[in-house]
Amino acid sequence: MANGRLALTFDDGYIEDYEQLFPVLRERDAPASLAIVPDWLDEPDSLSTEQLRELADAGWEVMAHGRDHRYLQAHALAADASAGDDRLLLDSVHVFPEEDHGIYPGDEFEVTDGDRSETVVLAEKGPAADGDANSFVRFEEPLDGTFAADETVLRPTEAQLRDEILGSKEDLEAMGFEPTTFTLPYDAGDARAWRVVAEGFDALADAAVRSLPNPPDPSPLDLQRYYLETDKMRLVEVEAYLDQVAERGGLGILAGHSAWDTVPPERVAAVVDAAHERDIEVTTVRDAV
Repeated sequence: MANGRLALTFDDGYIEDYEQLFPVLRERDAPASLAIVPDWLDEPDSLSTEQLRELADAGWEVMAHGRDHRYLQAHALAADASAGDDRLLLDSVHVFPEEDHGIYPGDEFEVTDGDRSETVVLAEKGPAADGDANSFVRFEEPLDGTFAADETVLRPTEAQLRDEILGSKEDLEAMGFEPTTFTLPYDAGDARAWRVVAEGFDALADAAVRSLPNPPDPSPLDLQRYYLETDKMRLVEVEAYLDQVAERGGLGILAGHSAWDTVPPERVAAVVDAAHERDIEVTTVRDAV
């Protein structure tokens, strides 16, 4: 009987999942779990829908990873906001001000200090000129109230959370897949996001990011994972991680992004070989919980 289990998860649905990792893992009779953003399929440098179907038919897991890979955690304000302001300075690098991901014009947010809340619609984002802020957001309509920066956050509305999390499941099901696991974009979520995940999915692959494996019989919605990427773990650290999986009979989850230089096929092969040397079953998140 296998002494512990290991699930490999690869995020974002890069073409390298099929072209580079599939041959390596097929040779070792090992599957993987893919965190898929439905809107990114069939785009340049991404998996095609047909390639994803082939991987699923080969035993790979299709996990949901958000409808558009939105950042689902709150953003802290870098400056107070006054009535009439339609622009906020944020102490957050996760707006990705000059990139087309994270948050998008048209997204609905809640400005709240816990006592008062206003719903706003994003019109624009960008880098902040203010040295104390990382970025700015501008709304379609100005605020009605005043909010103190040290008490206030900007966070996705409940409807936006549900669209991003549950909507990704609906989109993948419409393509013929059956996702039962969710993976938070950017490994970022809070209690509000967790509740929505729990409503629609059996498991959450990245409820925490820690360089420790999960114990035996972990709670499926409280799983933790870490990164097998070469800039996160040296191979000796991977081996120590796998030793603990084998000794405790637990579940290891190691993640990566196959398009990145830090996840060459040779690294993935070495991880699987090291797992098999320890009689660890390489499986999917779906089949491990």
